[in-house]
Amino acid sequence: MSRFFLPYDVYERHKKVASFIETGQTVVDIGGELGHLSQFLSGVKVTVANLKSGDVIISEDYLPFDKNSFDIVCSIDVLEHLPTAERKKFIARLTSVAAKKIILSFPIGTKMHNLQEKKIIRWLKKKGKNVQYLEEHIKYHLPRPKEIKKLTNLKKTQIVYSGNIYINKYLFYFYMFDPQIKFIRQIVYFTKLLINFLSNPILYAFLSNRKFADTVNRAYLIIEKVS
Repeated sequence: MSRFFLPYDVYERHKKVASFIETGQTVVDIGGELGHLSQFLSGVKVTVANLKSGDVIISEDYLPFDKNSFDIVCSIDVLEHLPTAERKKFIARLTSVAAKKIILSFPIGTKMHNLQEKKIIRWLKKKGKNVQYLEEHIKYHLPRPKEIKKLTNLKKTQIVYSGNIYINKYLFYFYMFDPQIKFIRQIVYFTKLLINFLSNPILYAFLSNRKFADTVNRAYLIIEKVS
C-alpha cells in the first residue's frame, strides 16, 4: 500500500524514523516489514531482517551481521515485545551491527497508555479478534521513561515523543470498523483510504514531535555511536 494511504500510526512511525536517516546511508530494519520504511526514504537502501519474512531471516537471539555492517540500525515496534530483562541485550546487539546510529520506536508505557490498551483489549476480545500482540504489551510491560534512561546510560542519546493516546485510540477503533455486508465494506474501505490520505500529513504536523506527557503515545530513541 502507498505510504499516503497507510493507517496513521503506521505512517507516523515510519516517516518519523526516516527523518533521522540521511541520503546515502545504509540501513537495516530489524523486525520490519518489506516496503514500509523504504517508502519514506529516497537514495537509501533498506535491508529488512525479520523472523519470518524479509531480505534476511533472523532468529530471536542472533543477528547474522558483522560488526558495523550498516550505518543505521532501526527497530520499529519490537522492544515492547521483549521481556524487560532482554531489552538491554537486544539494544547491545543492535549497537554492534550499527556503525553510526540506532533508532528505536515503541509505544511508551505511561499510566494512561496502559489503561487505554487494557480497554482496547477488552473491546477486541468481545469482537473475537486476535489480541496476542497487545497482550504481550501487558505481559512484558511497555517501556517506561525510567527504564529508557537505564537502557541508554553512558551513550549519546536523544528521545522524541509523539502522538496522543486518545486520538490514536479512536483512530484504531475506526481502522478496526469492518462491516460484513460486502457493498458497505467496500465503501468503508475506500473511505478509510481517503481519510488517511487527507489526515495523515495534518496529524503528523501536529503530533509527531511533542513534549513528554502522560498522554503521549510513542517514543523514538536515537542512540549515536561515539568512537
